[in-house]
Amino acid sequence: MYSSTGPNHVHGYCFITSVDNQHTHMMTGTTSLGVIYGRTHVHCYQGTTTCDREHVHYYSGMTGPALYLPDGSHVHCHRGVTAIALQHTHCYRGNDCPSY
Repeated sequence: MYSSTGPNHVHGYCFITSVDNQHTHMMTGTTSLGVIYGRTHVHCYQGTTTCDREHVHYYSGMTGPALYLPDGSHVHCHRGVTAIALQHTHCYRGNDCPSY
């Protein structure tokens, strides 16, 4: 099930990572255009967390499939683990902003 624009759209996202080494990071960005995945689509994403405690973490991944909402928009689940920095990582999980 696609919107009228198909997978040719992006989603914004904003997450806070898990607490590790007594701190968190913020992750914000925009996904790639949609990629057809069976009867739905997914998006790729990558970026760098905010700088907290004098370091950043890199991350990248692929969203889950589209999760349609009652108003016809949809979101995607993001989940993963950041790259190692200063001998630790952070987990993250959340949904991106809705798109039609």
